[in-house]
Amino acid sequence: MKEQFKVGVAKEVINPCLGTHLYGYPRIRPASAVRDDLNVSAVAFEQGDLKGVMISADICSVTKEIVDKIRTKICEEVGIPKLNINFSATHTHSGPPIKSAGGWGEAAVDYINDTLIPQTVKATKTAYEKMQPALMGVATTECLMGMNRRQPTENGKVMLGQNPFGIHDSTMTVIAFKNLEGEGIVNLVHYGCHGTASAATTEITRDWIGVVTDGVEIQTNTPTVVFNGAEGDVGPRLSNGRTVGNHGYREMEEVGAVGTIDAVRAYKSIKDFREVEFKILKGKVTLPYKTPMTLEQVNERLAELGDPANLEGIDLRERGSLLDAVKMFEEGKEPDTAKVFDQALFAFNSTIFVPFPFEMFASITLKLRHFSPYQNTLCTCNTNDSIFYLPAQEDMIRGGYEVTIFRRATYYRLEENTDTTIIQENLRIMRENN
Repeated sequence: MKEQFKVGVAKEVINPCLGTHLYGYPRIRPASAVRDDLNVSAVAFEQGDLKGVMISADICSVTKEIVDKIRTKICEEVGIPKLNINFSATHTHSGPPIKSAGGWGEAAVDYINDTLIPQTVKATKTAYEKMQPALMGVATTECLMGMNRRQPTENGKVMLGQNPFGIHDSTMTVIAFKNLEGEGIVNLVHYGCHGTASAATTEITRDWIGVVTDGVEIQTNTPTVVFNGAEGDVGPRLSNGRTVGNHGYREMEEVGAVGTIDAVRAYKSIKDFREVEFKILKGKVTLPYKTPMTLEQVNERLAELGDPANLEGIDLRERGSLLDAVKMFEEGKEPDTAKVFDQALFAFNSTIFVPFPFEMFASITLKLRHFSPYQNTLCTCNTNDSIFYLPAQEDMIRGGYEVTIFRRATYYRLEENTDTTIIQENLRIMRENN
């Protein structure tokens, strides 16, 4: 007989101070007001001796260093093993800066230490205190809230816009956990789309994520948490013909209403609530780097970039990473040969959450879902780290903003078949743990 499966949820507000630079666009945007509260939501799970927590925070990105601090504190105060903690950023472009990026501002260190980390630990502790026996129901529906944003031009280039021919993941998945009396404990909504509907606002907002979260909570009378999926090449399908808003919050509310209607429809279609078999599938993912540049090549590239006063955007990002490489060589360290990270997949019956430390393209997760032994394979972006965009190999030849960042943003450059490698690595972990 299976041990009783339990679930608990808690949320805490994580707004930054007004005046904080909002992260998500390269121009300075001091926060002028709070349109809707940013939250960190912890969903805690337990079955027998197995404990885990999935965290979703309304911020644009996260770093491995921050996640390591969060994991350490939660492990110390709650007793959850570090690798049984997955932390995801919802990717709103109207929250505080969590990581430093050339041309995009500096990380808000005080906010991270005084608000984000302690509020995340508090939410997790509360979620565990509120755990109760649970059953699970799941449903999927088509949602056209998002669309491919790599708009083709007549001369063969790619710009940010709307691409009606491009791939996106139109599947929205809703997971409902109810207690043994049939009362809602928490809903999980999974969908992949950039948080750019509110555009370069100066007001703090969760973007469409907030509209969907609040709408589903109202309609189901149950706490709801959104986990963002493959949003690397997907933006909101806005009525202005773009994937970035330009009419205040009108487009954000429009597209959020579409997502809410779809999520509620999926929720209401759930008729079968079952006992849960909870697993955490663990392993290491290894993604090889291209042959790294030598110190001489790094210095040549720095000379090509020229005066930093004349640089912006991707050029500043690249320069900062190259300077870090110079320091590495000066300290006598050897370059790494691969990106290696620990992976923990959360499985609930035939549904599995696969964390990605990238903004991955939709076709990557569609392929993984196709080959996965799990019926519902849900990939979460910006989870446990936010490295950069991860394009599909077939998109490399078209270039564009995301591909340029993948190829140039850091000293370490992943192989262009990394999409295939990361799919194979996650499938290996699934097979080794079953």
